[in-house]
Amino acid sequence: MKVSESDPRSIRTRDLLRDALMKLVVEKHFAGLTVQDVTSQAGLNRTTFYLHYIGLHELLEDCARTLFEQMRSDIYGNKALPFRGDGTTLVPYVESVFRHLEQYEKFYRAMLGRQGDPLFRGLFQELLSELIFEPITAQTLKDDSNPHLEMNLRFFSAGFAGVAAWWLEKGKPISIEQASLQITRDILPDYLRLMGG
Repeated sequence: MKVSESDPRSIRTRDLLRDALMKLVVEKHFAGLTVQDVTSQAGLNRTTFYLHYIGLHELLEDCARTLFEQMRSDIYGNKALPFRGDGTTLVPYVESVFRHLEQYEKFYRAMLGRQGDPLFRGLFQELLSELIFEPITAQTLKDDSNPHLEMNLRFFSAGFAGVAAWWLEKGKPISIEQASLQITRDILPDYLRLMGG
């Protein structure tokens, strides 16, 4: 039996479980975690866990949704110039992604790196596509069935996700500002050209 997601106790329990998972994946690979590990870290019992989640992947998806909602708020909290086909107008949005990654650096490094979880990497890539690339192409993507545009969207989203993972794995070898400028100056123009931007 599932419990109400709007109940304050339920919200608190979910917060505890998400926090426990985020802490544990930094210490131990996600694939090696058990429900018992998470509940012990959270100070809860297994029965409580199963009132909220079917298993660890469902908890991971909940973590992802929570983090991604925060990232969405950070990105769209920017008062950037309206997009006019010039990638540099997107610098504040790209910087917001990197600042979010930096805020949860250990978690994202563990989950996006080589030992991370493929499901999480896929969710992260979809999020980047939705937050950064799809808005750029909203005018162009009038026909959802255009495979050329869809392929380009997926290619560049995967590339951005790969750059994010590299940046974390290498210990942030360049600043957020440098990384954001390089993406908007050197990577996004090719994307925009392919999209007819």
